Amino acid sequence: MSTNNSLVRQVELALNESFGSSSATPRYFFSPARVNLIGEHIDYCGGLVMPAAIQFGTYILARPNAVGRVRMVSLNQPGTIEFDPNADAQRQNPPIWGDYVKGVFAEYRARGERLPALDIAIGGDIPGNGLSSSASLEVGIAVMIEALTGYQTSPERFANRQAISWLSQHAENHFVGVNCGIMDQGAIALGMDQRAMLMNCSDLSVDYVPVELGDYCLMIANSCKARMLADSAYNQRRAEVEQALELLAPVFHIDNLCQLPLASLQAALDLLPDPIIRRRTRHVVSEHHRVIDSGDKLAAADIAGFGQLLNQSHASLQQDYEVTGNELDTLVGLAQAQPGVLGARMTGAGFGGCSLVLLRQDAVTEFIERVGAGYRAAIGYDAEFYPVQIGPGAEEILSNTILPEAL
Repeated sequence: MSTNNSLVRQVELALNESFGSSSATPRYFFSPARVNLIGEHIDYCGGLVMPAAIQFGTYILARPNAVGRVRMVSLNQPGTIEFDPNADAQRQNPPIWGDYVKGVFAEYRARGERLPALDIAIGGDIPGNGLSSSASLEVGIAVMIEALTGYQTSPERFANRQAISWLSQHAENHFVGVNCGIMDQGAIALGMDQRAMLMNCSDLSVDYVPVELGDYCLMIANSCKARMLADSAYNQRRAEVEQALELLAPVFHIDNLCQLPLASLQAALDLLPDPIIRRRTRHVVSEHHRVIDSGDKLAAADIAGFGQLLNQSHASLQQDYEVTGNELDTLVGLAQAQPGVLGARMTGAGFGGCSLVLLRQDAVTEFIERVGAGYRAAIGYDAEFYPVQIGPGAEEILSNTILPEAL
């Protein structure tokens, strides 16, 4: 996967301009963003999801310093952050970007690791909302710490990356105070080139699924609508599906909603008195079935069948889970109507952010022109479009493969 050499160069300049030149050699790390191909709002219901790491992400340059502190600068956020890596750190209220880094350092300190003093510069090229910039930063910092200290939870790579995922989530939950799930961190830590992940969020077990699209490609269409309602809607939806589980668990002997077989869905819906709870349950059970079916479609190279599942997923998120909104519905509706498009759906929390489109490679230019114009006419501002490359998870980058080209 190609490196954003221009951004790497900017990050290197920020490091030197912020903290001065140094004889110490920096080390370079890249931590991707992720896109969830299908399986929205079911990770907290015990379901499988299908994320993939993509080419956008966070670049981290780090070098030792002699001042005994971690000093950080970001191209994407104002100011510098400074803290003692081996002492208890304080979180800002409300939290800021540096708190995600402090939280990861705190996790390794709690494990008894003596942490180095570093100068760190960070820059990201993650577009829009819903592709998980916070998890990208957390996992990237964890990979950096382990590369610099030699710390490992397990000598086996997959198990160690699972541990990094849980550690990063714990940092966000308990230090930053954001009650996120594990999918984002897991996808970013465990990503594999040209593979999606059929992921169980209860234990981070993964079956890798080939994404070989032939004449087709994936594209992110960003609505450029801020996800203003996502947090409150998330909490409300969780409460609704928990209410459904409370009613259905003793009847169907299930521990989570995604354990309910599709064949039992109608019987379960008949037991739920509230029409809203019925719709939420229908989405969860049917979406989980679509994830499993998508794995089969991709493994069999049935690209058209996978596209149909994307369309069905968006309809369910729109009508049953009610987390799309006008901007995403307009964007997805325009996309689905274009020649060469096999499917489209919202991806992420909803109420803004991004959608995912499956389309023919030779239709990309016309697609962007037609959907862009239609969206601008309907909404009043522009959408953004980004091709998707599926790549590996967070890793150290050899500087000698970057700098000559970047310079």
